Formats: sequence, C-alpha cells, structure tokens
Amino acid sequence: MQREHSQQIAIGAALLAVVAAITSGRLPRWMRTTLVVILLALAAGAGLFAYRYVTNPLTLTVAAGSLDGDVPRFMAALASRMSSSDAGVRLKVVDKGTAWEAAKAFSAGDVDLAVVRADVGDLSAAQTVVVVTRGVVLIVVPPGISISDMDDLKGNTIGVVGGVMNHKVVEALKQEYDFERAKVQFKDLNLGDIPQALKSKQVSALLVVMPISEKYLAMLRNLFPRNGKSNPTLVPIESAGAIAAVTRYYESYDLPKGTVQGSPAIPDDDLTTLQKKLSPTRSSAP
Repeated sequence: MQREHSQQIAIGAALLAVVAAITSGRLPRWMRTTLVVILLALAAGAGLFAYRYVTNPLTLTVAAGSLDGDVPRFMAALASRMSSSDAGVRLKVVDKGTAWEAAKAFSAGDVDLAVVRADVGDLSAAQTVVVVTRGVVLIVVPPGISISDMDDLKGNTIGVVGGVMNHKVVEALKQEYDFERAKVQFKDLNLGDIPQALKSKQVSALLVVMPISEKYLAMLRNLFPRNGKSNPTLVPIESAGAIAAVTRYYESYDLPKGTVQGSPAIPDDDLTTLQKKLSPTRSSAP
C-alpha cells in the first residue's frame, strides 16, 4: 500500500514537472507541442473511460426460488424488461430451486439480492428492498376428518408443505399450543408428496403458507377431491395475537369468509390466523 502511494506521488510530481516545463518555455517549441498533444490525448482517454464507467449499467445478482417455479420466471421477465429498457441497473437471476436455497445463497454472500421470506434462513444483515407479497398461514383439514380447532389436533400429524421454509411457523405454534405435550407431530412435505400423504392418511392436516391470490387458492382447492358431500375445513389460530406479540415475523390476520371457496363458504366465517409482517426488523420479506 505504501509503495503504491509513493508511486502515485512520483507520477503526480512528474506530471507537474512536465506542466511547469511547458509553461516556463524552457523546452523547444516542438517538444512543448508534442507534450501538449500527449496530455490532451491522456485527458480525452481518461474522460472517455470515466464516461463509460458512469454510464455502464450496474449488474446485480439475485437469487430466487419457489416450489412452483413462478418466482424465478417472474424475476427473469423483470430482468429482461430492465435490459430492454436500458435501465441503469440490470439483474442476473440465479434460480436456486427453493426460497430456502435462495436465502442460503444470500447469507453466504454469493448474490447481491434474494427473493425470500423474512423468516427463512439467516437474514439478520438484510434490508427490505421491495415487498412482493405476504404469506398467510393456513391449517387445512381434508374432507372427512373431524378437526375444528387446535385442541382437536392432539395426537395427529400435520404435513408441513414446503418443509424447512416453514419451520419457524411450526416452532411458533409448538410453543404457543404446547404441541410437544399434546403429541402433535409434523411431517415435511413437497408438493408432489401431498396426494399420497393424504390418501394414505399419513397426515391429518396440512400447514400451508401462501399468498391469498386466485392462483394459489386454486392450487389449494385442487389438492382435495371434490365429492360434493364434504369439503376441506380451516383450523383457526385463535392465539395469533399472542404469537405475534413474541415474534418479529408474524401478525394476526382475519381471513375473510369464503376466501378459499364461495359455495359452500370456506371458511364459513372470518377466521383468525397469522400472516407475514409487512416489514420485519432488518429483513427482506416478499
């Protein structure tokens, strides 16, 4: 470092000496003219380099992943749009398969940005850039199973859709409802595992965290066969306010009547549950 500093001082002194020699007239005229041309060329080159440096778009890498693959596709479309409009910032999308892997890539410093939930992975050093959506926690009971509240879950197994991504939700519920004592088990499930898990009765309910949009609601409805005699039901999280008071990720939310299905209405009344907070402390939350 000291050597580089000394070199910079020497170069600066040499340039000053050249300028002084030109202005003092002690050099032959042809040499002064040559030096002026060289200095002008150097100045023009430096100016061109600075212009290109300033105007060259900044490229940021962004990690994305979701169970249905929609998030990487959305980010790829956004990156393409930014490139075609000559935006000053460009995005290089890295598909990590799941939000969990995207969060790991961000925590490891492998990418500049990540599309993740604030309760997934270690995002203690992250800050929110933009909120894309908010996930709502739903505990869904398949048709034909008589579970209507948290007490009815005693001794049953809940399938956790998305697995490790929802472990913090699971921990919050365990602590509030003392599920360890109630012998409530949790089983991680991918989307492809759900039909067999329901058919073989490996699970008595599903825990899902998803946006309340028509696409995701349709996906949820399609998980259960329609026989016209019975329908899936939702279990209220009545202690959502207490959970929200001790966590930084969630808040109480009233899911409107008929959100999942209009006729017959599911839920049949406004239902208390949890949703992701809009802006948790120093975390990014899509």
